[in-house]
Amino acid sequence: MLGPLTLGLCAFRVPQEHEFVDAAELWQVLDEAVAPKPKRGEERLVVADSKVVFQRTGPGWQRLESTALAFLRLAHPNAPAELWSYLTPGLAQPEAPWYERVSHPLPVRVESERIDDHVERLRNSLQGHGMELCQACLTVLSAKDLNISFESTNSKAQTVWIQTANLLARVMDQHGMEGVHVIVDRQGARKHYAPLLERDFPGHRVQRLQENNLRSDYWIEGPSGTMEVSFQVGAEDQSLPTALASCFAKYARELSMEAFNVYFGDLQPGLKATAGYVTDGRRWIADAEAMLEPLVLPKRGLVRER
Repeated sequence: MLGPLTLGLCAFRVPQEHEFVDAAELWQVLDEAVAPKPKRGEERLVVADSKVVFQRTGPGWQRLESTALAFLRLAHPNAPAELWSYLTPGLAQPEAPWYERVSHPLPVRVESERIDDHVERLRNSLQGHGMELCQACLTVLSAKDLNISFESTNSKAQTVWIQTANLLARVMDQHGMEGVHVIVDRQGARKHYAPLLERDFPGHRVQRLQENNLRSDYWIEGPSGTMEVSFQVGAEDQSLPTALASCFAKYARELSMEAFNVYFGDLQPGLKATAGYVTDGRRWIADAEAMLEPLVLPKRGLVRER
């Protein structure tokens, strides 16, 4: 109800001799630097579904920030240490005033030197297996941008798909000539993606490989190259890159909601913070009603309409 929609993307280049390594096997391949689940005393980066990596506790925040920021820094070593440096190319910082409060420089809860150590360990692990992290970015869409899109599409699912398709097109354009396999967490209950892929990849042939209750796989081939796309239920548990992308998205969302709460907490001291989801979002709006009434906010810029 409150806060942005966030998505993450990451891609690894795997050498030819490892081309049949399954995405789930990357946890084992990179086990010098990453772990599949949190445990006491774990020194490696935890790469898993963001709901596993993150809880709103000190250790939960440290795990999420370490994982997301180490990979983002590795992919963008010369970028300024702020969230907006890692946006998908073509996107700009959202305009609402609370986004100005997003913490910088990063990291916030982990020492920068510790992130540097993780980056070095990651780099060594990847290089040792002839691998490369070649894409790492995130999408942040404000409530205002979402509401404008909802008005155009008349569908939350279509709005989310547009952003997903933009990321797929980016991967295809930059890496399609090498051959790409993309694993995407299933978009709600949708099982059939061929019409959407045919629409959004004009001039390419889209072949259905399978469509069932657990996954929907397609082969795309054309002027941009080739790409296999798999939409899978629980993809974060089956693909290290997809799990990592979910951590990017969660990190962006949590930093954004922290900024949201700081901004409005300054306007109404004592206002209880919110994570922005529906039930507590309604509570927050009721608590903040008197404070919000005289404010001049971006039109439709606070509450998501879907």
